[in-house]
Amino acid sequence: MRKTITIKEQCSDSLPVEIKVNILSEGGKVWIQPDGFGEKCADDGEGFPVGIEIWQGRLRLIVFNDINVEDPIILNLENARESSRINA
Repeated sequence: MRKTITIKEQCSDSLPVEIKVNILSEGGKVWIQPDGFGEKCADDGEGFPVGIEIWQGRLRLIVFNDINVEDPIILNLENARESSRINA
C-alpha cells in the first residue's frame, strides 16, 4: 500500500516549506520517501531513506541520513515503550 501526504514547516519563524512524502507499507515494514531525498544505492526518486520494522522482536528505526554513505543508522526503539517509563 502506498500513500502520499504533505508535511509542512512547523517553526513560525521560518519561511513556509512543504514536502510531499510517499509512505509505503510492504512486507511488514513501513518506508518513508520525502520528495527529493534518497539513499546511496537507489536511483533519484527511488530511495526510501527512513524505515520502521520489527527485527528479532524489537521495533527499530532505519535512517539513511547521508546520501553518500551506504550504511544506515539503526535505532532500537525498545526503550521508548510506554512500559519502560520510570515513574518517580
